[in-house]
Amino acid sequence: MTGMQNAPGGEPGALRDQLGGGSTTTVPEAPDITQPIRPLLASAGQGRILRAVPETATAGDVTALRAETQIAALGVDGWPPYGSPAWLRLGPKDPRAYAATLEAAEQHRRAEAERLRLDWLMDNDPVEWWREITADANAYAGRQGHVIAARRTAEEIRTARDNANNRPPRQLRATAGWPPVAVPGQPGRYLTPGQESTA
Repeated sequence: MTGMQNAPGGEPGALRDQLGGGSTTTVPEAPDITQPIRPLLASAGQGRILRAVPETATAGDVTALRAETQIAALGVDGWPPYGSPAWLRLGPKDPRAYAATLEAAEQHRRAEAERLRLDWLMDNDPVEWWREITADANAYAGRQGHVIAARRTAEEIRTARDNANNRPPRQLRATAGWPPVAVPGQPGRYLTPGQESTA
C-alpha cells in the first residue's frame, strides 16, 4: 500500500480527517488483493481526493464511506464472518477475506466510537447518559406494562401464603344422613346433626 498524500496545511490526510477535515482528505490506494479490481486501482496513484464528501462530514463518516466503497470495489455479495472457521479457510487473496476484515474493522470502530461517546456523556451530562442507557429497558417496560401490572407483588404473594397457613376457624356442622363428625383436639367427642361447634 502506498503512503497518503498530505492535505493542505502540511498534515497527513488521515490526521487532518481525524481532526475534522472533510472534502480535501485523500484516500490511500486500496490494497491489490485480486485481479478483477486491478483496473479500478490503476488510476489511483498516490491517492484520490474524495470530492463527494460534504464539508461537515466527520472522520467516522469518511471512514464508513471508504469501507463501503472498498467492499463495493471487491465485487463480492457475501462473505463469512471475520474470525469464523469459514473465514479462516479462505485464501489470502480471496476478496471475501478482505471484505470480512473491513466489515469487522468498521463494526469495531463504530462500537469504540459509541463507547467513547457514552463515556464523555457520563462525565459531562450524567442525566442524559442515564436516559440513553436505560432507554431500551424503559421501552421494554412500557410494552410489558399490562403484563407486569397483572402480576402479583412480593407482598401480595406473602400475604396469600400467610392467609393460607392461618385460616380462620371453620364452623363444624354435622350433616343429616352422614356419620357424626369428630371434633379436632377433643378425642371421643362427636357432633351429630343439630349440634354446632367451632374447631
